[in-house]
Amino acid sequence: MAFTGATTPNVGTDTTNTLSRDVHVGVLEAFKRQPSTIDFLYKKTITGGTGATFTIEGKTDAVDTDVASYTAGTQINVSNSTQDEISITLDRPQYIAHRVDGWDAAVANYDVMAMNYRQIGSKLDNVVDRKAIAAVEAATTATGLVSNGDGTVVVNTAIASATTAEAIGDALCESIFAAVAAIRAKDDMSDLYVNLDPINYSYVIQSKKALYMEYSSNNGDYAAGKVYQVGGAMLVQTNNMPATAALEALVFGYQAAGVAVLWDIRTKIVDDVDFLDAKRIQAYFSNGMAPLRCQSAASIKSA
Repeated sequence: MAFTGATTPNVGTDTTNTLSRDVHVGVLEAFKRQPSTIDFLYKKTITGGTGATFTIEGKTDAVDTDVASYTAGTQINVSNSTQDEISITLDRPQYIAHRVDGWDAAVANYDVMAMNYRQIGSKLDNVVDRKAIAAVEAATTATGLVSNGDGTVVVNTAIASATTAEAIGDALCESIFAAVAAIRAKDDMSDLYVNLDPINYSYVIQSKKALYMEYSSNNGDYAAGKVYQVGGAMLVQTNNMPATAALEALVFGYQAAGVAVLWDIRTKIVDDVDFLDAKRIQAYFSNGMAPLRCQSAASIKSA
């Protein structure tokens, strides 16, 4: 047999059919991929092998140790620097496949093939996004290599105890500032990002500090429901936040987690010759992700 599992897409005209996305076909036609966390992380693409190696520099410039005054006519002393490597191995490939019977596609009043093609691509994109976010979260509680800092957890109970959207937004903004400061203090001056679910993102918009002219300029639009930055970190809405208790947001730089990529998401349509004019749509990817520079990640929790 060419495959196991379901034999045909869920096609029907009544509301008892279980559909993967409760939206109109026209909306699916306009679907565009949202920014994915993997886009903001340190990624290495390989052509073979079991994984990728990332070089890590130790932090040696925080104190004056090993910096000496020179005395004329004497030999200089040498000291050790710190470098290390982290290897991130590939996970087994992950895939999803659908089969579209030729007759079902022919009698449908919409483009069955295009919809399935988009759906499986979108599904795996979200799988990858959840995997990347999980790697970032793991970095926030991980121990860094010797001479490097650890991840940071910012706890702000006001996020849970506040009684208005504005107060919750203020507490989130304060926590983002604290997380950014913690990462900056560990010598990561790269661009930073904040992952928030849409609910917490809406609270930040309702914080006067995020949008009001007294505190910011051209940072978004209340009516349009947009806010761009808090504390110098770019806000990113996602529905793929981990279900970790009390987790409200993640703040990270591109080195927080490493991504080893053998295959980005690949989608193809092939003839399923065991069935009458059937097409099989399949998508797959192969990558590995893990914490890299833990001090470049911070989680914000309400308890």
